[in-house]
Amino acid sequence: MKKLLFLCVFLVGCVPLYTPIMSGDCVDRAVQIRQGLKSQGYETKLILGLRGKEGHCWVRYKDKDGEWKEIKNY
Repeated sequence: MKKLLFLCVFLVGCVPLYTPIMSGDCVDRAVQIRQGLKSQGYETKLILGLRGKEGHCWVRYKDKDGEWKEIKNY
């Protein structure tokens, strides 16, 4: 995989598209959730913070009433 990435980036000049999957870590899940919400027209933000002593990533989105909601995706 590293060789393929090297060929794409340095020799061809393209960057391959990366689509995270839901079974990954919290960042992968948050990006997937955010993409789904954005495709439905919601305003979204990825939030990076701490959950206890560990880092965590989750999604904030503005619902149809204009209120910010959170999806913590634990």
